[in-house]
Amino acid sequence: MAVMYTGGAGRVGTVLRAGLEGRYPEVRLLVMEPGTELLTGETEFVGDLSNLDLLTELCSDVDTIVHLGGIADERSFPLILENNIVGTYNLFEAARRANVRRVIFASSNHAIGFYPSDTKIDNEVLPRPDSYYGVSKAFGETLGRLYHDKWGLEVVNLRIGSFREAPDDVRQLSTWLSHRDAISLVQRAIEAPGVGYQIVYGVSANTRNWWENEAGIKALGWQPLDNAESFADQFAGQTPPEYQGGGYVDPDYTGGLW
Repeated sequence: MAVMYTGGAGRVGTVLRAGLEGRYPEVRLLVMEPGTELLTGETEFVGDLSNLDLLTELCSDVDTIVHLGGIADERSFPLILENNIVGTYNLFEAARRANVRRVIFASSNHAIGFYPSDTKIDNEVLPRPDSYYGVSKAFGETLGRLYHDKWGLEVVNLRIGSFREAPDDVRQLSTWLSHRDAISLVQRAIEAPGVGYQIVYGVSANTRNWWENEAGIKALGWQPLDNAESFADQFAGQTPPEYQGGGYVDPDYTGGLW
């Protein structure tokens, strides 16, 4: 099987590729700049998500796309529109034209960041984005629904929590996704048979988890192993945020990794 990563040279993609190295015979990387340190079976292609013709060409004979490309934080709406909304449309349309079997879309907890932190939610709730970035992720999930229903593309939306080696604050005791669990999650998203359309929270087995994830775990046959509670003593005395999106809900928030 051929697997293609957009944004594969970024923070998340670098960890995933290393963890899955050698598992797939052909891996294509779409990168903005040349010079990626390539792993077993990888080939680098330089370009961006604005070029639909290039994307369609690169998708030829690809089985699964892991779509990590775009802006991974809050920015002005024009930048989010160009990179995360138009770029995501181009990716899905290229996949359709090239008869790709499955797209794995890196969504975000910020698609539902305005839900209160004292409320546990599942993957059926309506989006409540906390930012333009969150809006772009809700758009991508909905666009994937269209491409599944109308053209039969399999789509797995991973609502990624806080991807870190270890939690940074009390909020991440609820949202942490360990590197180990992220690698196994993406592996199952690539390999699980007949997934149809899914929304799955990318979150480890945290005691303080805000998200009901059983349906997604069952659909992929995935089992997270790590629990942020083992780090809880480091954040004693910190108060959890009012909303699940943390600082992203602040009207004056302009950017920063959460």
